Parts: sequence; structure tokens; C-alpha cells
Amino acid sequence: MTSGLDRFGDIFVWKNNRVKLHVPEEMNDYINASPITMKCNRTPLQSKYIAMQGPKQSTADHVWRMAWHELASPAVIVMLTDDKGYPYFPASADQTLTINEDDEYGDGFLGTVTCEGDAELSADGATEIRKLVMHVDGEPEEKIIWHLLYTQWPDFGIPAENETASLLNLIALSKAKNASPTNPRIVHCRAGVGRSGTFISLDHLLGELEAGGFTSDRPSAFDSFRRDDPVFDSVNSMRMQRPNMVQAAPQYRFIYEVLKRMWEEKYGRKPGEGEGAGRPRTSGPTAKILRLADAEDVFTN
Repeated sequence: MTSGLDRFGDIFVWKNNRVKLHVPEEMNDYINASPITMKCNRTPLQSKYIAMQGPKQSTADHVWRMAWHELASPAVIVMLTDDKGYPYFPASADQTLTINEDDEYGDGFLGTVTCEGDAELSADGATEIRKLVMHVDGEPEEKIIWHLLYTQWPDFGIPAENETASLLNLIALSKAKNASPTNPRIVHCRAGVGRSGTFISLDHLLGELEAGGFTSDRPSAFDSFRRDDPVFDSVNSMRMQRPNMVQAAPQYRFIYEVLKRMWEEKYGRKPGEGEGAGRPRTSGPTAKILRLADAEDVFTN
């Protein structure tokens, strides 16, 4: 079913949780893409995403078929690698790609994607912003799809320390451009698991933080991480929906570090200040980071 359709043969999707292309009955509806829904017990917040592999030439049309059927307008695609691979999107002003020109499935799903104007750079210079307009033959309405290409994230790694702010800006931009929180954002890197999983986890957890999910209205509120580990919970939830999400130990640790830093900025104090300060920390993010330092391959499988 998947032969020749995956960019990487060892990165797969769960059979019970995959995006199914809208194609004629008995045709192959496979695409290496997984719907991801992130929920929490601390706030009513719910976030939706589609994590996918970077497409190949033979699967580029499948991405646009999926985007048309799964996303409302305006929609967002977040691309977390400057390894563009096959150029599945129009990159320059007024460039138009023809979608499904050979009518692969024989269902007449034909269309175009046009880059409207030149790509813009975000203020921090890390994200290329393109407004894409998708038209499908016979459909009265076009769809606007914002393509956000983030260029500062190495494969299997994390953004440099001085690029953390640009990643946070990307997260905010992807939310602002999206039609609504219930409209899935497509997120991909090369394989669609490491950088993609890290982005999704951070996006969701920072949304929880902003919504008051980790309130400081009691002493040592951050100590809730000693009892509950929202980073572990978020990664575990993603892995139940797509294998291998957050692929490398530094990525896992990066989520803790950014969430901790943003909590400190929001509440103006460091974890542990107040009641219980000075107690040895035997669990929670700091302890996990220390353990990870001695076992860099813990989360690579």
C-alpha cells in the first residue's frame, strides 16, 4: 500500500490514525500524514495538526489534495527544514503549479496553486512567508494557504540559542494566520517526526501556559511538574497518534527548557521560589534534563 510513497521507509503511520486521501473507492488513499489532536486537563484548550513527511515528486499532488479536503481557509503549512527536497510549492511571485495534471485517480480533481506576490521574510529573518492561493476546477471558492518556511532548525537538532525567539515568533505567526484553533495546521520537516513533534509539543504547551494552565496563584505552582509532567504527557500523546514524535534527546530537553523559560517570564520568578524552595528536585523537568545528559539516546527509538 505504501510502496514508493514514503520519503523514508522507516517512518510510518499508525494504521488506525492516518489521513485518508479523498479518492475514488478502492483506490489507494495513502499519504504519510497523521492527524494530531492535543488535549489537556488543565484548560479547555484543544489544538489540531497534521504531521506529515516532506513529499517526493510522486506525492506532491497528494499534499495539495489533502490540504484541499482537510483544511479550511485561511490555512497554514509550517515547514521546518530548509532542505526543500522536491519543490512541492510555488516559491516565487506569480509562479503557478498545476495540481494532478495527469488525473492520477481518474476523478477529475484538477487545480492550481499560485504564489501571490514575493515571499516575505519575518522581522527576525528566520521564516519565509508565502501566500499561496489554491484553486480546484469546478469549485467556486479558492483557498488561501500560508506557507511558513523556517530555516533555522538543523536535522535531528534544535534551533541555536539565539534563534529560540524566532521559533516562538513562528509559533505565534502560525496561529495568527490560521482560520481557527480547530483548523489543523500542517507541520512537516523531512521525516515529519523530530522537528515536527517538537514544534507541535511546544505550540500546544505554550498555548496552555498562556491560557493559565500552569497558574502561579499558589506558592510553587511550577511544582505541579513534580506530580504531573506535561512535557512527557504531550510527547506520549503525540506518539500514540504518530510514531517517533520528538526524535532526539536534545529536542525533548529543548521543550522543557523553553517551557520553563516562558513560565519564568510570565510569572516573574523562577520555579521553586516560595513554599518548598530549597527542597531537592528529584523529578520534573530539571531532573529529567540531568538524566538525559547521561543518556542521549533514550528518546531516539
